[in-house]
Amino acid sequence: MQEIHLMFFSAITLLAVLNPFGNLTQFLAMSEGLSLEFRKKLFRTILYTAFIIVLVFLFSGSLFMNYIFRVTLDDLRVSGGLVLIIMSLKNLLFSTRNATKDFSHYQEMDEKELLRQSLIPMAFPMLVGPGTLATIVVLSEDGGLEIALGAVIIAFIFMGILFHFAAMIERIVGKLILHVFSRIALVFIVAIGVKIMVTGLKGIFNL
Repeated sequence: MQEIHLMFFSAITLLAVLNPFGNLTQFLAMSEGLSLEFRKKLFRTILYTAFIIVLVFLFSGSLFMNYIFRVTLDDLRVSGGLVLIIMSLKNLLFSTRNATKDFSHYQEMDEKELLRQSLIPMAFPMLVGPGTLATIVVLSEDGGLEIALGAVIIAFIFMGILFHFAAMIERIVGKLILHVFSRIALVFIVAIGVKIMVTGLKGIFNL
């Protein structure tokens, strides 16, 4: 039961960092005017790509950290927490600019080009960014690989359901409510970033 609790807690942390509601509003704007079936195909491609990126980094992140870049977990906590804080504050302070961002050029692309765009920038770095990758390594080092893997699977199952019913959710709650949810999530991302950073600083200075 304790492991399941840790998995769900880690999944909630990961979902907060991924901010699916905020990204969903942008993906909907990018794919506006497309058929429902192609939208679902596009969103599946984004999720599959993001899932593979997260898994690759989950299994190789410790290797990069310890043997290539030679940084400690506390170093990563500080840098990853700082990235989460900066990115979240940027999105919060410039939320109006993000909400009114013009995605019309995506609607002029053909299906093949849109599918290519689903890899970069939609899957990376929009959905999965540097903050997410740092969080994955921290979760793995703190709770263990099995806990982190379970959290990743739970988080992406939730996002799969959310993205599958994206058009219906948009009709029911509207873009404004999704935008509000994304702003609320950003506040929690800042808090998560602060917590990770403080933990790293305590470890570095043995506080």
